[in-house]
Amino acid sequence: MRKCFVLILFLLSLQAQAIDTSIELDRSWGLLVGDMLTATVELPVPVTELDSHSLPQDEKRYGPWLYLHDSQQQGNVLTLHFQLINVPAENREVATPELELRTKDGKFITVPSAPMQIGSFMEQGAEGEGMPSVIPRGDMRLVPTEQTTLLWQLWTTLMVLLLSSVIWLFWHFGLRPRHRLPFASAMFELNKMRLLGRKDADAASRSLHHAFNRSAGRVVINSELDKLWQQSPWLTPLKTDIEAFYRSSAAHYFSPAAAEQKTFEDVLKLAKACRERERLA
Repeated sequence: MRKCFVLILFLLSLQAQAIDTSIELDRSWGLLVGDMLTATVELPVPVTELDSHSLPQDEKRYGPWLYLHDSQQQGNVLTLHFQLINVPAENREVATPELELRTKDGKFITVPSAPMQIGSFMEQGAEGEGMPSVIPRGDMRLVPTEQTTLLWQLWTTLMVLLLSSVIWLFWHFGLRPRHRLPFASAMFELNKMRLLGRKDADAASRSLHHAFNRSAGRVVINSELDKLWQQSPWLTPLKTDIEAFYRSSAAHYFSPAAAEQKTFEDVLKLAKACRERERLA
């Protein structure tokens, strides 16, 4: 019996606290998305007597409609600043969240919800149709976009691209620099032969011989390769391959029975190796 009596007293105290707690909205109708809403809550006890953890949290969403930006406390008045962050497809009545606060001595205070009317941006149809209808404006016309400037920029870009491509082709296939290094010139000639499909081993061999002659500062023959090592010591690591190239050329050009010379690919491989050494010299 004693437990039942205590429970009844507790329920009566909660009911009394609920009656003493009221909430008032500064505006309860005509609300649209983005509107600010202030709820003033009068409590039966000072706010300082409440457990701070039970108070509404700022910068938090409450339900599908409201967002609590901040709150203010003064005496037994708690002021909540909400913002409407969502609206339904048609006008309807909703309510602020029901809050349950707790005092420091463990008692609970219920803040009731407050009804409010929120509206939609959509234009409503005739009454009784149920769903809203969107009526397009008859005076709206799509204005054609001015494309003259866009087309001018497009053609200018294409002309610049075409002119740059022509200059690049002339530079690499005709107006090449006169002061290009020996093996850079040889690689230019060999790449041009390969690009044009003219893999002439004799022409490739002559281009590479000309590069060796320019590097040595004189005409180099098979028996005088020491002059090449003296003038271009950075070619020494390729000594074996260069000597083999000269022996093959001598056998092909100067022996009574012309021997088979190195292929275009072999000459190109040696020219690439010499060009890499030339870059590091």
